[in-house]
Amino acid sequence: MNDPKSYDGLSSLVFFLGAYEGAVPFLAKWLGMTPLLSLPSRLPGPAWWIVSVAALVIAFLLLWWIDVAKKRRFPTS
Repeated sequence: MNDPKSYDGLSSLVFFLGAYEGAVPFLAKWLGMTPLLSLPSRLPGPAWWIVSVAALVIAFLLLWWIDVAKKRRFPTS
């Protein structure tokens, strides 16, 4: 990754996927919907919220890791 914008693009992708697989299932269950590509919202019982929370935690950790890597690679950005 030779450009700070590539780190920003990767962060955007991770944020979108984390929100879609982590936060959207909670809203979907609350509103009684099933989003098309959201895997956790199609799971039964307590498995859907375990997978959703895991997706949120993994997305948060990945965003933190990408930010640290960006600051290490480009300290002035």
